[in-house]
Amino acid sequence: MEKVPKIEELNILKEIKLSDYERERLEGDVAEWLRAQEIPGVLWDRIKQQNSELTVKKLLENIRDELLSIYGKKRDKAKSFADSRFTPLPEMIDRGMVSCGSMANIFGNVLRKLGIPTKFIHGKLERQKEAGDRHSWLEIYNPHNGTWIEIDSTGKNFEMAPDALRYKIYHDWQELKEDFDKGDY
Repeated sequence: MEKVPKIEELNILKEIKLSDYERERLEGDVAEWLRAQEIPGVLWDRIKQQNSELTVKKLLENIRDELLSIYGKKRDKAKSFADSRFTPLPEMIDRGMVSCGSMANIFGNVLRKLGIPTKFIHGKLERQKEAGDRHSWLEIYNPHNGTWIEIDSTGKNFEMAPDALRYKIYHDWQELKEDFDKGDY
């Protein structure tokens, strides 16, 4: 477990545009972080047509706004850790799931589908005292300098909690499921 370093200020998200993620400009191992699940049409149809000059910050806000519009008054916090991470995306959206794991899953897959390399981060917050308490967030690739920007899809402005501790980076929650099934999560 490692303390999450502050990679960059979130203000950079106001500068990065979708056009900065052209596939031919992505270098090295970055493309491996683009594998995405199918996004249910109820969300994808609202998100897929984005202006290439849109900033990542505005895109994140658009995803959140559309998702919450679909949810209406539904807010399902998930029944368990496994429910939060391993429920299929269509069911997450249908149930209105807002737990950190489900929101990271939804946001991460939408970002990838739009061509933005994204890592799934599994960890916890220092203030969480129960043995099974966990938290999750994402890292988004910064094509301007080749670093990764941490965002919390459950944070008010996508900001990271200062007490976030990283356990492991995953391509998706199915990789986490292997560790979970072994009790090593």
